Order: sequence, then C-alpha cells, then structure tokens
Amino acid sequence: MIKKIFILGPTASGKTELAKYVYDHFEVELISVDSAQIYRGMNIGTAKPSDIELLQYPHHLINIKDPLERYSVSEFRQDVERVSIEAQANAKNLLLVGGTMMYFNALEYSLDDIPASTLEIRKKVDQELTQYGLDVLYKKLKTIDPIAATKINSSDKQRIQRAIEVFYLSGKPLSSFQKNKEKIKFSHEILKIALVPSDRILLHDQIQKRTQDMLSNGLLSEVECLMASHQELSDHYPSFRSVGYRQAYRFILGEIQKEDLAYKITVATRQLAKRQLTWIRGMRNLVVFDPFAKNLQSSVKKEIKQFLKN
Repeated sequence: MIKKIFILGPTASGKTELAKYVYDHFEVELISVDSAQIYRGMNIGTAKPSDIELLQYPHHLINIKDPLERYSVSEFRQDVERVSIEAQANAKNLLLVGGTMMYFNALEYSLDDIPASTLEIRKKVDQELTQYGLDVLYKKLKTIDPIAATKINSSDKQRIQRAIEVFYLSGKPLSSFQKNKEKIKFSHEILKIALVPSDRILLHDQIQKRTQDMLSNGLLSEVECLMASHQELSDHYPSFRSVGYRQAYRFILGEIQKEDLAYKITVATRQLAKRQLTWIRGMRNLVVFDPFAKNLQSSVKKEIKQFLKN
C-alpha cells in the first residue's frame, strides 16, 4: 500500500536538502509542493533545484507551466493522484516537499467549490488596494464576510484580496464555500514532517542570506528575461505575485529604489514564512523537527523508517 511522506515548513528552512537526503535512503517518488517552482524560467527567485540536481533528484511538478498560465489547487491534486498511480506500479512511496500549505491541505481535505479568479477581477482588487490601502480593504472584508475576517489577519494582504475577489466573482462570501469541509479518506497513510525552528532569528538570518544570494545570482536579469519573452507578464499574474518576483518587477518599473530592494524582498519573505508557520500550527498529527538541529537528518530517517515499517 502506497504511503505519503510530507516535508513541509517555512521558506529557507532547508526542506529541499532534507528531501534529497530522504530520497537517497528510501524508495520514493519526489513531488514538489511549491506554487512558484511550477513555472518555467523562474529558477533563482524560487530557489528551484538546479538542472544537475533535478537529474539526480527528479521532482514531479517542477517546470510544468509558463509564467502566463495558471495552476489550480484542483489540478495539483489531480497531478498528485496521477503520480501516486505511477508510484504504486513501481512499488514506491511518495515524498512531497514544499511550502505551499494550501496544496498540502488539498491532499487531506475536500476542496471548496470556490470560483477561480480572473485577470480582470485581480486588477480591480489591486487597484483598490493601491488607491485605498489595506486597512480599507480589510474593513470592506469585515462588512461583506465577517466570518472570514475573523480568520484572516488584518495584515495578510494575499488572503484579504482573495476573499474580496471571491465576493466580486460570485456575489457570495468566501466563508459560505467553506462550511462543509470534510477529510478525504485515503487508501494510504500520511507522515507529516514539519520543520519548525525553535529560534526564529536563525530562520530570519537564512532568509536574509537567501535574498542576498538571489540578487547576486541574477534575480533581476531573470525577471527582465521573463518580461522580455512574455510581453503581457505583470504582477497581476500568479507567477509574478510570488515573493521576490513582485519586488523585482516593481524595481524594474522604477517603483522601488535600488537601496530598498533587498530589504523589501527580505521583509516579504519573512511575512511569507510567518503565514506558513501559521498554517502549520493549525495542522494536525504533525511530527515536528527543528530544521537547525544537528541531528535533523538522522532523526527524520529514523521516523520515516518506523513509519514505513508499520
């Protein structure tokens, strides 16, 4: 019977390196759970494994979309089920690694029939944000969907915008789509390994280093190339709403000063990590490890070995 192993955690917590270690020691198919690494040409800003690494550690669901395309949670779940069938035929288990918590959630719970956003609606909400500010948008959310507003932090721009988009698209509050969420009954078991740092400062240091490395390795050139090859591309598209890409795009447009770029990317990445950790705290049946512990790999190996044995 096929089993799933999740490795999830905030950005810059070492998920990829741990996944490579697990891949070396167990018979698994590796699946990326990253909503930005799906895009071709977006390599530096997503910390995507290199081409050499991908040859040695082949990942499913990396480089499957162009930056102008969209990829839904439903598509992700369907793709995972397809890989599951292939893995079972080859007597392998699944190793899913990444930081897109909504994707992980979709593998455990039924999907809400929430309408997909459109470019026009996304532009409309973006314009409202620019014109009125996040506080006004949050007040609007409390009026149109007080239930959702109690579950969304007033500083969580992404979720606030999404909730308002849903209301504009459907005329119904987001919370009305979320009342009948039921757990999916899988025919296989799941081990959920969560990387949660005991010292948040260490994570912040890693985030700052990652930002500097991305800029040194050519993030701006990468974004310029993407804009040149995809004339329509802007931060109205999900690909360029990703942390790092949005800030680089805004810098190229002249809306961010050079001396502020690294700081803005670092702050946005910290906010992303905070949202990821909030998701993790709300998840059940986790086996939690400190990503900066010296015995991390051996401890995880022992946990997985016991899980597969059972």
